[in-house]
Amino acid sequence: MNKSFRLIVCIAFLLPLLTGCWDRQELNELGIMLGLGVDKDGDLIKVSAQVVVPNEVSSKSGGGNGTPVTLYEASAPTLFEAIQKLTETSPRRIFMAHIRVLVFGEEYARKEGIYDVMEALMREPTARPDYYVMVARNTTASKVLDVLTPLENIPAEKLFNSLDVSAKTWSPTTTVTGDQLIEYMLTPGIQPVITGVEVVGNLARSGSKDNIGTIKSPARLNSTGLSIFKKDKLVGWLTEDESKGYNYIRDNVVSTVSHMPCRKGGNVTFKALRTKTQRKAKVINDQPVIHIKLKNVSSIGAVECGIRIGSMKTLKELEKDSEERLIDLMEKSVNSVRRKFHIDIFGFGQEVYHADPKFFKKIEKDWDQYFENLDVKYEANVQIKRVGTLDDSFKEDLKE
Repeated sequence: MNKSFRLIVCIAFLLPLLTGCWDRQELNELGIMLGLGVDKDGDLIKVSAQVVVPNEVSSKSGGGNGTPVTLYEASAPTLFEAIQKLTETSPRRIFMAHIRVLVFGEEYARKEGIYDVMEALMREPTARPDYYVMVARNTTASKVLDVLTPLENIPAEKLFNSLDVSAKTWSPTTTVTGDQLIEYMLTPGIQPVITGVEVVGNLARSGSKDNIGTIKSPARLNSTGLSIFKKDKLVGWLTEDESKGYNYIRDNVVSTVSHMPCRKGGNVTFKALRTKTQRKAKVINDQPVIHIKLKNVSSIGAVECGIRIGSMKTLKELEKDSEERLIDLMEKSVNSVRRKFHIDIFGFGQEVYHADPKFFKKIEKDWDQYFENLDVKYEANVQIKRVGTLDDSFKEDLKE
């Protein structure tokens, strides 16, 4: 009897704790947002939400004649007011847990700064910070999210996958997630850098099915260059070569393809197989010095000049020339940023802090001035491990 009584009492105490799925949300009541755009609308924030149309992407329904996504827009004084205001036009509550890309319009990033939006999204428990952040170059985020794309039905998914693949195979681009961006903005000794995206072609047809109904789409989304921020405001853009130099210094290059002029004319194409960059700082007589050491393993992709690839002497010459080219890329990127923007995007300040925290604390407020005259030493080591399936080129053996 006592055992039964105790069991009943335990159950009575436990029942109120078993509340079930108190916060459940039915899928047919939610609008799944995959792309979020932020623009300036006078004194307001304009939000663009790229939302999936379930019937058009469902394999069971077979899809219809409409587009796989739709775009809702609203403006308000703050981000979440604008997102909530989307329900004026959306029949479903916007669900933010699956955001793939966050796109800032260039005007908004320059004039308003992006910190308030990033902090609001970090506070929101339903928004995971693993989305990629991008800047709409020479256009608005709304126009970027209003482009239908081939191969990937959902444009936000295309932007995410395209940037992810490009960052791993093409050195001028890089990925930045929401939590990484917040870290860059708050960490002393480094300023944020974000990849840009632009709309190329005929904007008038970008949001209709005409854009994916031809072999060559009238309007396309292209990743283009790296945008530089000072604190949370956009201040400018890097060129393609400057972006390459930045990514080599930051150890962001996984694999890429590049060419180099031959000594007697023509070009040799290299495929980077592995790249590793180390940055170290020393403080000598109250003056910081940065040492950059890059190791690169490459293969020969193509030979468009009359050189003997099978010769060890030729390979050594190519390795030496490639080392000089990589050093030149990094050096020009650093010098250009110093001359045009006067801020440290390379994280040299972080390296100084790691080497001598007390010294960096003393100069932290004046770090940008130290960066202007910072002594940076470059070293590159290139090894050519493969020459492809051919040795010497047979171009000179072609018959008349």
